[in-house]
Amino acid sequence: MENELIVNVYKFMGNDLLTGRTSDDGSPSAESLRKHVLDNWDKYERISISLDNIMQMTRPFLDEAFAKLLEDHTLDEFNQKIYLPDAKENIVKDLNNAFKIRQKIIQSQKAREEEIGRASCRERV
Repeated sequence: MENELIVNVYKFMGNDLLTGRTSDDGSPSAESLRKHVLDNWDKYERISISLDNIMQMTRPFLDEAFAKLLEDHTLDEFNQKIYLPDAKENIVKDLNNAFKIRQKIIQSQKAREEEIGRASCRERV
């Protein structure tokens, strides 16, 4: 396993105002950034996400790029793997809010799946 991957978000995205989730034209997007992190998750001990030169990230971008990582990894795993060396206070606050919302979505999905499982068990009886 390699020691560290450094992802410069400004260079990766080619923009300092980051909005939306996906790209219709194949250009870098929040989704492609998340997939890049996931593709490298097991290859590196730490993934440093540089936000230098980033002016703004919208809530949908933060959710897609970072909070959706919680669908594959726990918050503790995220905190152990991902390092944000130059994140400004407002970005950390927005990111924490995105994590809280995504965790509620994940919990709701699990509860819904459990209810569907219980309902299908009752139908078989």
